[in-house]
Amino acid sequence: MSEPLAQYRKKRDFTGTREPAGKAPAASAAGPLSFVVQRHQARALHYDFRLELDGVLVSWAVPKGPSRDPDVKRLAIKVEDHPVEYGKFEGDIPKGHYGAGHVDIWDHGSWTPDGDARRGLAKGHLRFTLRGGTLKGAWALLRLGKEDNQWLLRKLDDEDAVEGDDAEAALARRGRASAKSAAAKSTASRSAATKSASGKSASTKAATVKAAKRARSAGRRAALPAMLEPQLATLVDAPPQGPGWSYEVKYDGYRILCRFAQGRARLVSRSGKDWTARMAALADALGALDLPDGWMDGEVVCLDERGISDFQLLQNALDGRTADLSFMAFDLPWWDGEDLRALPLSERQSRLEAVLAGLPDGAPLLMTQRLEVADGTEGRAAWSEACRLSLEGLICKRLDSAYVAGRGSAWLKLKCRPRQEYVIGGYTSPAGSRKHFGALLVGLRKGRKLAYAGRVGTGFTAATLASLYKKLHALETDASPFAGPLPGPGRYGQSAGDVHWVKPELVAEIRYASVTQDQLLRQASFVGLREDKPASEVGGETPAPPPGSAKPKAAGDKAGNTRITHPGRVIIHDPDTTKLDLARYYEAAGPLILPHLQGRRIALLRCPDGTDATCFFQKHISGRLPEGLERDGEHLLIGSVEGVLALVQRGVIEFHTWGGRAPRPDEPDRITIDLDPGPDVPWKTVAEGAQLARGLMQEIGLAPFLKTTGGKGLHLVAPIRPEQPWDTVKGLARALADELARVIPERYTSNMSKARRQGRIFVDYLRNGNGATAIAAFSARARAGAPVSMPVAWEILDSGEDLRGPAYNIRNAVALARDRDDPWRDYEAARKTVGPRMLKKLGL
Repeated sequence: MSEPLAQYRKKRDFTGTREPAGKAPAASAAGPLSFVVQRHQARALHYDFRLELDGVLVSWAVPKGPSRDPDVKRLAIKVEDHPVEYGKFEGDIPKGHYGAGHVDIWDHGSWTPDGDARRGLAKGHLRFTLRGGTLKGAWALLRLGKEDNQWLLRKLDDEDAVEGDDAEAALARRGRASAKSAAAKSTASRSAATKSASGKSASTKAATVKAAKRARSAGRRAALPAMLEPQLATLVDAPPQGPGWSYEVKYDGYRILCRFAQGRARLVSRSGKDWTARMAALADALGALDLPDGWMDGEVVCLDERGISDFQLLQNALDGRTADLSFMAFDLPWWDGEDLRALPLSERQSRLEAVLAGLPDGAPLLMTQRLEVADGTEGRAAWSEACRLSLEGLICKRLDSAYVAGRGSAWLKLKCRPRQEYVIGGYTSPAGSRKHFGALLVGLRKGRKLAYAGRVGTGFTAATLASLYKKLHALETDASPFAGPLPGPGRYGQSAGDVHWVKPELVAEIRYASVTQDQLLRQASFVGLREDKPASEVGGETPAPPPGSAKPKAAGDKAGNTRITHPGRVIIHDPDTTKLDLARYYEAAGPLILPHLQGRRIALLRCPDGTDATCFFQKHISGRLPEGLERDGEHLLIGSVEGVLALVQRGVIEFHTWGGRAPRPDEPDRITIDLDPGPDVPWKTVAEGAQLARGLMQEIGLAPFLKTTGGKGLHLVAPIRPEQPWDTVKGLARALADELARVIPERYTSNMSKARRQGRIFVDYLRNGNGATAIAAFSARARAGAPVSMPVAWEILDSGEDLRGPAYNIRNAVALARDRDDPWRDYEAARKTVGPRMLKKLGL
């Protein structure tokens, strides 16, 4: 193995340059890995981007410098590894020496790879996080083609992204800021020498006058109130339209107001209960921050290892280690002698940000995560992304709104999955191996009555079952608290004797898929007890339209130019998806799905009354065709988005396509290998199986592309030149399937018998026959969650992310496709010829 710094040392004469020769590389020292960006004014100005790894600085020359704008991809030329000591080098490299010119340290800090850095570099796709003075957040280095030295450096989209960022412009701003700071210090120094007889400088007097004027025009001087009623958010079913809204992450915790007074912090629930003793460690830590008197509004949370709030962890922390709690602040209604409630939200949050900026590292007081969203369209994309990341949802707030107690239209909430509080009215006896109780019986307040809402039988740990049972047992009563009779015994217990009634005093947070027509929960799961909300107030929430949206008229039931009848009909569940929702998805996804449909004969899955009723396949349509559709003999072709929408109006959910395309529909132009795992095959095995299948396909000369199916498997699609008949291509696909089953019989089977699929992946080659079809990329599926067949990059299989089912769905697919580089962009250029050499490799 060659010495890592050999090339670096070969290029330099250390008797004439101050650059460090460097010690022999060793394993990186314990602690964070370093990174440095050096501005190098050599023959041509460039920036050197260096990451510490294995005792050296892996280095790239970035001609235009890093950009924090995710839309800007910078060329990065990989150069020789540098010694770690080079990270501190600044100064001049003498004329006549390699790299002659001036070097400055532009930025430095630490970095963390996302996964195995060595593997990422070898594969040409390295994702990582920077923590520097200027460069922060998530980044990626992507190798271009087979050239080892040609890479792209790109900022990934997160809260540290800066639109329009440029390294040289940032340097100029930094220089102006330094000059301004120096001038301010000089002015302050002169002012200190010319104080008036009263002991106050002119600048101090001016500042005092300015502060007083600001207080009169904005905040109102007032005494610290003993209590403060919080502002509440209204549940809506869509993001508000137009600009002027701020979007925040919806945390999974307890809403708490914190009162700071005389160096102590008091924590108060939204209903006015004092929770200071219950969260003593957090209250002590907040009080120790020595902040002015005031009120902060926020959420007390417990974060998991991904930095996402987890309500179950919060419950566990409250029962033990309250030191694990954090206060996520999002508003500042009263502070340091000023009542700020009349100020606009933008001003209150600016002041809050200034307060938090001065806190020490590690303080349990953090600023809520906010998103820059321009309008309702971007809001919907942000909502979809939040749901994909398994967040609870988003909170939308008007930037110009005052802080007003109670629920109104200035604060709105968008939930990712239905979830709300229910009153516990009983429980069933345990069955099988379960201990303590079987399921909770829950309801909602309807005036003075408690209306039964269903049973909750999942989401419990052993510890939760034990602790909750103690509370339930103490509240047992002989009479049912529910108004009216409950559904038959089979719906809520083995028999009437298996039901135990309790006084309706406990409130449970419940996550569920949907509500049936008779208002009962479907797929309900226990999240935790809500001790901050009284049972008497739990009446449920119904999503409302966002403010400013009128009741849809006929024109509002259109997608494109197509009028959608029965727009509110629920056609897919978990969550409930209407016919209009599906049409709007296809309207937005039109530019994405059309290249996969145009020129191909199609088969349609129609569910005119939704997936709860009869669905059927259809390949032909008689009578006059709507706009955007045409016939190819007896077959159907789609020419435009309007054709797609016309079919959705007729009840179509899924679009399946032939393997051949006009003008040569009888000669296939692709090979599709469908990996269909048995029900007991874990996702990791499916992902590994796809990589193995890819290797075999590449070995015989094919270039497969990857997409999800919207079900439990994956499709490998290899483009070929349309020169062979169907039988030849189908024979090749079958030989691929048989070879996989022969080489690794414990993992694959090419036999479609269900008995042979147990613990194996069925390699389905039958998609390649004449008249056979495969689900089109970006087509929705008539399954729970409205999943989508999504083209994806091969690298995503290394992430461990489970891509089955509704991981991609009609709510997030379009936003994700627009946000990511097209993983199929080289599809047409990758076409291969199926000839004698390829067939011979498989014995054909």
